[in-house]
Amino acid sequence: MSVARAWLREVRSDARARWAGLLAGTVVGLAAAWVHWYGFLVGGALVGLVSADAKRGLLAGVGFGLVAWAVFAGLVAANGGLVAYAGMGRLLYLSVGIPVGLAALGSLVRGVV
Repeated sequence: MSVARAWLREVRSDARARWAGLLAGTVVGLAAAWVHWYGFLVGGALVGLVSADAKRGLLAGVGFGLVAWAVFAGLVAANGGLVAYAGMGRLLYLSVGIPVGLAALGSLVRGVV
């Protein structure tokens, strides 16, 4: 476990490596979310782990959730259903809240590791 902690400490201290880790975590999280909703937790955890501190990790998790929702909304818009999607009311709120909330929950792993 000490090898992983040393690697995380090195990534967290280098800005370039941290940005690369955030990008990689976002890509892996989006790919996992495409398959199952657990991907929101995974993506949030990955971007949270490479963040400098727990506060930035939580913000990165929320940011990942917003990016995941924006990708979904972009896919809906590309298929011509954005107006109908915007008028769905509570389902619209759920489709925004679920990725953001789960990614924020996943990013809390930064406070543990």
